[in-house]
Amino acid sequence: MILKSVILVRIFLLLSIVATSFNALASENYSDHEAFCLQQPKTHCLTYIETRLNEVKDNPAQWYKIKTYQFDYYYDYQQFENLLNAITPFLEQDKLPDVFKLQMYFYYAKALNYIGKKAEAKTYAAKAFTQLDGIYNAFGDPLRLVELANLHYVFGSKKAAMRLLRDAEQRFAKNNDPIFHLELHINKAHIYLKWQQYEHAVKSNLMAYNAIKNTNHAAKIVLASGNLAYSYQQNKEYLEAINYYKTAFKFTEPSSIYHAIYSLRLAQVYLQIGKKVQAKEWLSRIDRNATEFGKGHAALYSKLQHALSNN
Repeated sequence: MILKSVILVRIFLLLSIVATSFNALASENYSDHEAFCLQQPKTHCLTYIETRLNEVKDNPAQWYKIKTYQFDYYYDYQQFENLLNAITPFLEQDKLPDVFKLQMYFYYAKALNYIGKKAEAKTYAAKAFTQLDGIYNAFGDPLRLVELANLHYVFGSKKAAMRLLRDAEQRFAKNNDPIFHLELHINKAHIYLKWQQYEHAVKSNLMAYNAIKNTNHAAKIVLASGNLAYSYQQNKEYLEAINYYKTAFKFTEPSSIYHAIYSLRLAQVYLQIGKKVQAKEWLSRIDRNATEFGKGHAALYSKLQHALSNN
């Protein structure tokens, strides 16, 4: 059985920060904060989560569930220090719900990997593998299979990840959940990008975008647009890349990290097609002092700044 054989793969090959700037944020989890916060769309999501945590503090099952929405929020918005601080008090606790432990290990491993603590990240990734294997076998949820593939991609084998994704695609082809199809195709696209199969990456990211574009999941539309734009950029379809980076701005706040990242990518694309004036304009929109780029994006910003200052 494919699932059982793949679970044994533990190569723990870590991705670079440049790659994880796109792929680490792709995997949604059991705790989808955005859908939860749609219950009170006029209240800031994190405020609503914290209010609900206080209201259900006498109901452990509900409290743990809502706490994972907080993890999910910090993760989606790249607030990794907040995420690590939120999880740390639970790491030494034994009596925790299995799903909560899975989410905790999953986010902790990826956050540690992002900030460069790779050896420690591998330890928690192994714990997440164990938890996720058991939960998938118990519930058979298609998103759990995609999450397992994502963990293999980030901490294990890309070939194993693709086998799992193709298995999920075949098993759950008739599933009507747009988030499942978003996650499935985004994760396939990441692997195609690593294999430099850019046309396949474009096709998969376009399927992901089409799955989510007509929903209310603004954060997911932003990611899907940006991922599609990046795959077009890698395939040297620069006008399409520009179009989808700009599409993402319709769903982001000016202060969002994604606004800064996609402005950076637009500066890069315009420089690639020889339009230096536009490249300078997009780079100038980034408030570097207020933007906490990861290492890969910070290096790209410096490279573009140097290239454009000499022209």
